Amino acid sequence: LPVHKHLTLDRLKDYNGYKVDNVIYCSRLDKEKNPYFMLEVAEKFLDQHPEWTWTVTTSSLKIRSNVPGVVEAIYDLAKRNPRFIVKENLSKDQYYAILAQSSIQFNSALQDWVSFTCIEATLFGCDIVYPDFRSFKEFVPKDRKYHAFDVDDAVFVLSYAKDTLRKYSYISDLAHVGLHLEGYIMANDITEELNVWQESEYCKSLLA
Repeated sequence: LPVHKHLTLDRLKDYNGYKVDNVIYCSRLDKEKNPYFMLEVAEKFLDQHPEWTWTVTTSSLKIRSNVPGVVEAIYDLAKRNPRFIVKENLSKDQYYAILAQSSIQFNSALQDWVSFTCIEATLFGCDIVYPDFRSFKEFVPKDRKYHAFDVDDAVFVLSYAKDTLRKYSYISDLAHVGLHLEGYIMANDITEELNVWQESEYCKSLLA
């Protein structure tokens, strides 16, 4: 996916790489994102790791979901556990500020074809924990994928990730190259399908 790495980083000019012990959940809370599963994982993870927090973010005025009861369940968990934090009505810059301080981004989607959230999270230095299900096969390391629908395994992978935090700068680098490739396609009015060899040669020319 095309993302301008430097312009995105410039949105948060005081970003210094400082991290806190926080898991961030950035996805929508609709059915295909498996929100009840996320809540189960969050509650169990927080119980096991009292030094950590978990933040759910949205740019909407209030949390929304097309799944009955999810919104109420999120507010209920936030009320019961002050380390489960709900951040609503965020501007893009406010969202980036929270993302930049978080250590891990958690994803519970059953499928996700347009994962800008992953690109942005890794751009700001987050580790990633994703389900091993339908999507994410290509870029999420094996030890950062949990068995789908398995709460215990998701908590286990999160716990392992927090002790072995790593960064994935190559993801945002590839997205930045994708931006140039998209511009090249439009500028040259290319309508035929690009094959792997053509893309490889173009990427080499960018790095030359």
